[in-house]
Amino acid sequence: MTEGTHLITFHIGPVQDFIASARRTRDLWFGSWVLSELSKEAAVEVVRQNGDSVDCLIFPAPATLEELKAQDFSVPNKVVARVNRQPADVACAVEKVVAKRLDEIREAAFQKVKGDFDRTRANTQVADLPEFHWASCPVKNGNYATARKQAEALLAARKDTREFEAVAWGDDCPKSSLDGQRESVIPENAYDNLSPEQLRRQYGVRQGERLCGVGLLKRHGERGNDPRFFSTSHVAALPLLRALRVRPAEAQDGHLKQATATYLAALRTAGIDESDLNTVPVEHPVFGRNDGHLLFEERLTDYLDDDAKLEEAKRALRQFLKDAFKGEKPKPYYAILHADGDRMGQAINEQTTSKAHRELSQQLSLFAGKVKQIVEGHNGSLVYAGGDDVLAFVPLHTVLQCARELGEAFRAALAGFTFEDHGETVSPTLSVGVAVAHHLEPLADALTLARQAEKAAKAVKGKNALAVTVSKRSGANCTVAGNWGDIDKRLDQFIWLHRDDRIPDGAAYQLRGLAVRLDVANDSPVQADLLDVERREAVRILKRKRSQRGKEELDEQVSARLKALVRGGKLSVDELANELIVARVFAEATEQADIDPWSKEEGA
Repeated sequence: MTEGTHLITFHIGPVQDFIASARRTRDLWFGSWVLSELSKEAAVEVVRQNGDSVDCLIFPAPATLEELKAQDFSVPNKVVARVNRQPADVACAVEKVVAKRLDEIREAAFQKVKGDFDRTRANTQVADLPEFHWASCPVKNGNYATARKQAEALLAARKDTREFEAVAWGDDCPKSSLDGQRESVIPENAYDNLSPEQLRRQYGVRQGERLCGVGLLKRHGERGNDPRFFSTSHVAALPLLRALRVRPAEAQDGHLKQATATYLAALRTAGIDESDLNTVPVEHPVFGRNDGHLLFEERLTDYLDDDAKLEEAKRALRQFLKDAFKGEKPKPYYAILHADGDRMGQAINEQTTSKAHRELSQQLSLFAGKVKQIVEGHNGSLVYAGGDDVLAFVPLHTVLQCARELGEAFRAALAGFTFEDHGETVSPTLSVGVAVAHHLEPLADALTLARQAEKAAKAVKGKNALAVTVSKRSGANCTVAGNWGDIDKRLDQFIWLHRDDRIPDGAAYQLRGLAVRLDVANDSPVQADLLDVERREAVRILKRKRSQRGKEELDEQVSARLKALVRGGKLSVDELANELIVARVFAEATEQADIDPWSKEEGA
């Protein structure tokens, strides 16, 4: 058998269900890391089984074994390689090291649980977690493309084959709050005998929240030297924290730092433990490493059970907001960014040799390596970046620029991999979905919203698109979508026009109301006439609107721009209304972040 005569591909899961089963951002963040870590262990073992030559790996395709083992190197749940040993022997060795690595992660997490729990059941539940599938095909006559397609088909068939073995769940007792499937391993009497504070400290749960072994793994596990992650409330508070940071005159005279110190001292006096402070990975020059959820009254109930102490803490917060922000409260919304590469299947199919496929994988790794820097450069927190797949939490005042830079970086990384698509020469692009959600909404619902936004971006003609869904607690969701270079530029313009008070707030809702009243089926014989009526009425609405809070007539330049979008058919009246509504949300965030609308500055 000559070197690399078999192509082997592994799939390690479950992916979406396991990652998305989360009530806290930390559950999500750690769950995604576990899968990456198991996939990394699989890739390392494949290399070891092939004489320690990293060149056997096709996907992922690190330059060195040290790069593969690095803490910040993320490995997707799929590994593809050419091997010089019997595939069954390689697969057996890989499965063993994956199970061993999961045991190590589990033990490290369970040691951090301070309360008693059903250790035997928890161990069984975690051991039952991984889905390990593999398939291989010989590479005959150097025909890599054929071998890869056959291996992919075999793997798909293997994943669709269900094996019904004894399950590690099924008893008639409370189930995990994360997925509603596995049994809770926390004794029920703990909820009767422990206070909410004791439950939180011993198990990391709230009153009434149950966790199975997998839930405890997510809640208590640590990612190497990176044990912390932003909460949704912290991401929502970042625009206000940005404003706290960019007031140098006040900061220098000690006013803001003194106000912060006074507030934190009041929280300690009220009973918030020191371990609940200094919990975020990035230090703020004034607010320190304290989570932004301390800026929301409704989140203080997570730490204080006594009503009198809770009210004391709330009074201290109101005073702090008054001293630092003249009473302004943080906006309660944040963004989840979900991105995915376009036409990646076509791009991979074009690579007819393992060398070419490996080069494409290397570019994906280079992009993934840049994602963390881009996301954190916009004050976001990265959940994962696996090849062409990205999930991150980003504050509203920076998320659009973050999405744009990710798209640009992806296009640049994959620009050399071109192929024909409907007579046009193209290369892979990145479509991005952004969901704007309330910080107290269930995380699972916000993640669903982000996935739907990403699908809306993928549905745009030609892809290479951005979609934004805003989910306010009052009213229906609002979604806008379009190609990069169009929708992002319009949203930028509308944001700064809102900031400059040159677009009246009522215009968007009147336009939306008009679109709802005149809505008619696309195949209606009067559709064209109604569209003409709708556009004329929209122009009439815009003509009579006044900006500057009703003080002045709508700026002629702004009015002409909006009318041209409607008259020219670039946007429907409903689409224009929605883009104005979405832009208003981002405008409020940039205003709270103290970003000068004239400089169009981003960042925190």
